[in-house]
Amino acid sequence: MAPVLTRVKKEQLRKRRNNLLRRHNEFWLLYGIKSWLVMELPDGQIVTYHSHPNSTPPSAEDMKRNRAKPPIVKTSRDYETTNLGQPTHSMPHCVDTPIRKRGIWEDLAKHLDEYRRAIV
Repeated sequence: MAPVLTRVKKEQLRKRRNNLLRRHNEFWLLYGIKSWLVMELPDGQIVTYHSHPNSTPPSAEDMKRNRAKPPIVKTSRDYETTNLGQPTHSMPHCVDTPIRKRGIWEDLAKHLDEYRRAIV
């Protein structure tokens, strides 16, 4: 059963779908990469994109043979995240600044004042 989508989610889906189709087309226009895309929307509608409408997508057998390099096969598991929308990496460790430690800045200021007096 298709999930119930709010108006906002429907609009977001429409924009993301159109962006994905545009990106597939750009792969062809910019890099000469052939692509085929098939999506089934939550309401059951099928959306397809073919960079070469007269060329059929390669079958699994075609991908295994007749290729100089092995195919790269991706599934949804390759993109799983624990918290969708959250960064998957932690923030880099920040070095503790001396400003928060035992008046180090004051000690440094005193040392510099004494040094300046010694020079003058």
